[in-house]
Amino acid sequence: MMTRADRTDRMKALSNLALGIIRRCGERCTIDRAGARCRLSEVRYNEFRLTLSRLIDDKDRTSTLDVRFEGKTVLHVEWIPDKVVRTSYRPGSWEARLLRYDRTPALAGSASLTD
Repeated sequence: MMTRADRTDRMKALSNLALGIIRRCGERCTIDRAGARCRLSEVRYNEFRLTLSRLIDDKDRTSTLDVRFEGKTVLHVEWIPDKVVRTSYRPGSWEARLLRYDRTPALAGSASLTD
């Protein structure tokens, strides 16, 4: 069984992996959501949907990462600059797939596509 510290470390590593893919390949847009403007970056690839959202006029500068696998949320992290506010994590086979996809040329960013 995974300890709390192991679980936290795993969530951090998976979050960094997903954020790297989003930063390299994410489609960016601004939307209105529940009366607030929000910046979204999203990557949809096979069974994954990776989404990073940030409220534009939020004094707390809250950010949210959602990782969906086969339509189900498997990782959710909400944070402000100095701390994590909320997390949800479901371990599973999706973790190894996300790691493999991070190495896939289509998700490696434009530099890898020209090599």
